Amino acid sequence: MTAAPRAVEPGRFRHALGQFATGVTVITTTTATGPVGCTVSAFCSLSLDPPLVLACLGRDRSMHRALMSAPGFGVSILASDQGPLARDFARPADRFAGVAHSPGRYGPHLDGALAHLDCAVHEIREGGDHVIVLGLLDAVAVHVGEPLLYAQGAFLDLPGPDWERAAASAPQEWLLSAPW
Repeated sequence: MTAAPRAVEPGRFRHALGQFATGVTVITTTTATGPVGCTVSAFCSLSLDPPLVLACLGRDRSMHRALMSAPGFGVSILASDQGPLARDFARPADRFAGVAHSPGRYGPHLDGALAHLDCAVHEIREGGDHVIVLGLLDAVAVHVGEPLLYAQGAFLDLPGPDWERAAASAPQEWLLSAPW
């Protein structure tokens, strides 16, 4: 008889996953009382056909409550100089006060971001103390700049990309051949 696996302590789990660098986004939507938004680093592409993205939101976040009845959401993929904006959208406050933004289909687009996505809510699934929001992409705009990266509880200040090192024999071959 084998023993049941031990649960990993939340602090240890958080520390281990903090070793994985991620991009940083702000997810937004518009409610009857105005725009809402929050910083999200648990964000990724899910499917090319149909074009789907995935975002994970804490159940205790106001954004979770807003998305439960919203038709969609906006995503601003933050640029390397937008660390203060990411911190502001992670704190409870009037997050849009003094923040330059323009209207998106479902929520505001933050000025200066590297990309803006408009997504219809495709599905919301359970995920422990979070929900997993799947968004069906309606529109996208891409801008010039470097991404804001986050790991080990801090924003990363890295040298420019080494495109030669990342090159593959075919576009995106290294990504498409990954085991995930």
